[in-house]
Amino acid sequence: MILWGLMDSPFVRRVAVALHHHGCAYQRRPLSVFRDFETMRATNPLGQAPVLTLPSGAVLTDSRAILEWLDATHPATSLTPAGDAMLPVLQVEAVALSLADKAVLLMGELIRRPVALRDPEAIARLQTQITGALDWLEDRAATAPLFERLTRADLALGCATRYLAEKQPRRLGERPALMRHSRWCEAQPPFAAAPYSAAEAMATGWRPEPEEEKS
Repeated sequence: MILWGLMDSPFVRRVAVALHHHGCAYQRRPLSVFRDFETMRATNPLGQAPVLTLPSGAVLTDSRAILEWLDATHPATSLTPAGDAMLPVLQVEAVALSLADKAVLLMGELIRRPVALRDPEAIARLQTQITGALDWLEDRAATAPLFERLTRADLALGCATRYLAEKQPRRLGERPALMRHSRWCEAQPPFAAAPYSAAEAMATGWRPEPEEEKS
């Protein structure tokens, strides 16, 4: 299998962690959705990451779809619990994935758009959504692990929290439960085998959040 995308992305990293969890061998194509947009469009018509090329040559896009396929083809190591335990996992996963999405959108607005062209209302809305998601998740991260074993929710939340800690640390604020959960995730072998990569981010031109936004 081939995983396309950079390991600073919470979505690409989530897939990499899942692949290690399931014991799947894979190769990487560390391409940027900005710098290598046309190449990425050859694998995904939207030019987005992650993309997973399967041994058959078929292609899967979107981290949620990829994790669904991995669970279905590796039931013994499924990241989705059965029965009543499934609901809270899906609830946390949904909010954590939305948190990651809003955080990535906010970084794009602040880093890639000139100050004069930014939309203050859009930025304020994203900031409100990020804060709301973090507050909701902090309430549910009182214990680590959140569940009895590593789940798809832990992958979503662990990767989102690490992304924020690296790129927007002030937005995490004083949220000890989330940071405790993040440390627990990073200590798990699948996470350790698929580390966040600041080097890949810097190679594509990423820079820290602008100083004018840090007031």
